[in-house]
Amino acid sequence: MYQWLDAGKMRELWYDLIMSISGALILVGIVLTWMVRRKIERVTGESRTSSALLLIGGLLTSLGFSLSVLNGRNMSQTMLTLILVGPAMIGYALYDMGFQGVSVRLLLQSAVLLLSLLGAGHYSTVAVDIAYVGPFLAVLLLMNSQIIVTEGNRRRLLVVASWMMVLFSWTRYLLDDTSGVLKALIVVPYFISVVVWVMVLISMYLSVSPDYLPLPRSGQEGL
Repeated sequence: MYQWLDAGKMRELWYDLIMSISGALILVGIVLTWMVRRKIERVTGESRTSSALLLIGGLLTSLGFSLSVLNGRNMSQTMLTLILVGPAMIGYALYDMGFQGVSVRLLLQSAVLLLSLLGAGHYSTVAVDIAYVGPFLAVLLLMNSQIIVTEGNRRRLLVVASWMMVLFSWTRYLLDDTSGVLKALIVVPYFISVVVWVMVLISMYLSVSPDYLPLPRSGQEGL
């Protein structure tokens, strides 16, 4: 019996570790997105407050999500506000930067992600399930803003990663009813999605130069 309990604790420990690392990587991805933008601004000589709004929106989303996790999924009004306001600020910042076109892929992904709320209340409380969608939507917005300005393998990797994020928005409801390998099969695609996103962002940051500016198509044509 005690061995079974120890195994159960180990399963929860690895799950908590993976989810904590994923949360930290999302924060890294948000900061990297801001760093890429700031590097572009230094190359082009422009300066916009939208890059600061992008970073603040990402930090608010991450803060609200982290506080909810630390409080054992007890969602307060303040946490929920942070998680909802953060993605809105990210969306506005991207629009101000010139990412004004909404792709069919983003519309479809957003619709599928929001439809996942039909299962709200199963994984946790309704408020927490709604709050989880905030960070997912924020990352989706950032991924798609990067997809439209990248090509080749980076673009293909980001498209796959974005769909993995959407998939997890549905499969996360099964986490409480699974363990071991089955639980890993649900969590791993989400973790891989975040890792791929961060790796692509690192590649983009290192490649930004006067010869390569990952800007919206309209911005590139203006240059």
